[in-house]
Amino acid sequence: MHRLTTVLALLLSQVVAPSVNPLLFAAWKLNLARSVYELGPPPKAQTQKYEPFGDGMRVAVETISGNGARIAYGYAVKLDGMEYPMEGERTPNGAETITVRSVDAFTTEATLRRGGEIVLRIRSVLSRDGKVLTLTSKGTNLNELPTNSVTVFDRQ
Repeated sequence: MHRLTTVLALLLSQVVAPSVNPLLFAAWKLNLARSVYELGPPPKAQTQKYEPFGDGMRVAVETISGNGARIAYGYAVKLDGMEYPMEGERTPNGAETITVRSVDAFTTEATLRRGGEIVLRIRSVLSRDGKVLTLTSKGTNLNELPTNSVTVFDRQ
């Protein structure tokens, strides 16, 4: 019995969290012409930077809002579905935490929460050639208004 337990423990220790597709590690610039926002004016510009961080990734987002305000936030996550803190000013929909899980090698799903409540879900799809990143977002802002969008980013 001890031998079976040891073998099972060794096998389970080899199970690891899904890894981040290395094609994602880059700077991404918002393509406004291909993006759709349902609420309010779109941002004037946005850049997202994805970097390796341990066995996960670090994401830094810089935005110039429709009214010209600078917004910067970020987070470091593993693709394990666990909650990680978001840091910075004016996170999407006032989110405090984010969870990210891998659907497949080119798709992730993120859930953002504020006060434990879901305020935004984002499905990210990386093109097979690694040149385009598309984020489909559905959520509710601080005023309880829908913040649905499809944002398209080009690799820089």
